[in-house]
Amino acid sequence: MDKAEFRQMCQSHGLRMVSDTRAVGEERGYLITLQWTGKKNVSLSLPTGAGDAKQHGQELKARLKETFGKNASVSWSNQTNSLTVYFNAKNVPDLYCQGIRVALDLVKGLGVAIPDRCAVCGGSGCDVAVPRSGVYTPAHRACLEKAVSGAQDKADSNARHGSYLLGTVGAFLGTLVGILPSALTIILAERIYVILFALIPVCAYMGCRLLRGRMNYFALVVTVVFSVLGVYLLNFGVTLYSLADAFELGIKDALTLFPYMLIDPEVWEEISRGEDFIKCLLFAAAGIFLTWGMISRTAKSDVKDAKGVLESAIPYSRFRPEGYDPTEAAPESGGETGPND
Repeated sequence: MDKAEFRQMCQSHGLRMVSDTRAVGEERGYLITLQWTGKKNVSLSLPTGAGDAKQHGQELKARLKETFGKNASVSWSNQTNSLTVYFNAKNVPDLYCQGIRVALDLVKGLGVAIPDRCAVCGGSGCDVAVPRSGVYTPAHRACLEKAVSGAQDKADSNARHGSYLLGTVGAFLGTLVGILPSALTIILAERIYVILFALIPVCAYMGCRLLRGRMNYFALVVTVVFSVLGVYLLNFGVTLYSLADAFELGIKDALTLFPYMLIDPEVWEEISRGEDFIKCLLFAAAGIFLTWGMISRTAKSDVKDAKGVLESAIPYSRFRPEGYDPTEAAPESGGETGPND
C-alpha cells in the first residue's frame, strides 16, 4: 500500500485527510487516527480511558494475536491515554474492513471506553478534535482559544518586563547547578558521562527562564554562552580539587586560590589545551544538540505552538459518542497550555 492507496482507502470510508500520511474520522463510535508509516505498515490510534491499558491491555493483545497472528500488534500510551494497533498492510487483505473494523470490534467487545473528555481541561461536551502526540483527541475550542490567549499574554508580559540582567544571573546560577553532577562523577568516579552534560544547557536555560529573563533569542545565546562557560568552570573546579588534594590544602586555602586562577591567562591557556577540556566541550556541544528543541524556545514559540494546535483542530460534532448531552456546557476553566502535537 502506497500513499495514494492509503488516501483512497481513507477517503472512500469517509475519513478526513489531515496530511499526506494521516487521516482522522469516526468508526464504530470511536474517534480514530490512521497513519501510513510505510508500504507495509499502517497504524490505527484512538483515545481511551485512563485505566483501559491496565484493565484490557493483555486481553486485547491476546485477541489481536489470535485474529491476525503476527500481522498486528498493539501499544498503549499512558501519557496520552490512547492505544495504537499496528498492521502489516501487505498481509491483511481489505485492510479497512478486515483489519481496522475487526480490531475496533475487538476493542469495543472488551468494553474499552469511548471518551469525550477535553485534552486540556478534562471536561465533557467537546466540540473539536486536536492532535496530541499524533493521536486526535477531543477538546473544547474555547480551551484552545484560551491557551492561545494565555500564551500571547505571557509573551507580551515578557517583552515588557523580561530582564536581560536577571536572565544572565539566572543562566549563571543554572549553569552552576548543571555542572555539579558532572563535577561529582569526574572527581568521585573518575569518569565522564555525556548525558550529564545535557544538564548544563537545560539548567542554564531554566535559570534564565525562572528569573524572568527576556525570552527572545537572548535566552538561546546566553544559554549557549554559559554552557561553554560551564565547561571552563567545571575544569577550573576539577583542577582546583586536584591541587588541593596534591598539596593537602584545606577547603578555605583551596578556595583562596580560585580567584588567582581565574585572572591568570596561563591557567586559562593550560586548561584550554587539556584533553579533558576538549572532551568536556564536545560533550557539552552534544548536550546542546540533544536539548536544542528546549533551549531554542522563545515566548513566540509558545504562541506559535498554541496557535498551531488551534489551527489543526477539526469539528468534533460528527464523532461524539452516543449519549452525549449537547446542553452540557464546557467548564469555565480551560488551562493555559494546549496539547502537544
